[in-house]
Amino acid sequence: MLRIRGLGASAIALVAGAGMAVAADFPTYEAPPSSPVYNATSAFTWTGPYAGLTGGYGWGGGTVSHNGWIAGAYAGYNFQTDTNLVVGVEGDITATGKSGSSGGVTVSNPWNGTVRGRIGYAADRFLLYGTGGLALGRVKAVSAGPTTETATRAGWTAGVGVEAALSQNIVARGELRHTSLGSTTFPSAGTVSTSSNDVMVGIGFKY
Repeated sequence: MLRIRGLGASAIALVAGAGMAVAADFPTYEAPPSSPVYNATSAFTWTGPYAGLTGGYGWGGGTVSHNGWIAGAYAGYNFQTDTNLVVGVEGDITATGKSGSSGGVTVSNPWNGTVRGRIGYAADRFLLYGTGGLALGRVKAVSAGPTTETATRAGWTAGVGVEAALSQNIVARGELRHTSLGSTTFPSAGTVSTSSNDVMVGIGFKY
C-alpha cells in the first residue's frame, strides 16, 4: 500500500512539473497599446474682442484735392450667430499725410477717428462685411499770409471689407471706405469741404 501511494505521489509530481514546463513555453499575452486620443481642432468663431494696426492710402476730394498715406490702429468686438451672421462694433484712429493745394490754399487732414457698426457673413475663416458710422477729423487750411486755420469736424463714414483668419488669433484684412467731414468756413481760406476715399490693409490679434 505504501509503495502504491509513493508511486501515485511521484506520478502527480511528474504531471505537475510537466504542466509547468508546458505553461512556460506558451507566449505571454500583452495588451495592445491604446490608440492615440484624437482631439479635433476647435471650429473657428469670429466672436470676441480684437485689436490691430492698419495702413493704406487715401484720395481726398472736396474744395481741394488732398491725397496721402494713412496709418493707425483699430479695436472692436464681434458676435457670430448660429447662422454665420456676424455683427459688431469697431473704432479706429489714424494719422494721415493727406495734403493738396489749389488757388493759393493748402488743405490737409492730419488725423481721423471713427466709431462704426459692422455686419457681415462668415464663411469659416473668411468674413465679408459692411461698416458705417460716425467720423471725426481735423481739417487744416493754410492760405496767403500765411494764415493757418484748423477745425475738428464731425461727419460720416461707410465702406466694405474682407477679413481672413490666418490662425486662431491672427486676422488679416482689406477695406475700402468713404469718409465725409462736410464743409468748414474759415475766415481767411473760405469754405473748405473735405471727403476721402481710402484703401486700407491691416493685421490684428483676436483674443
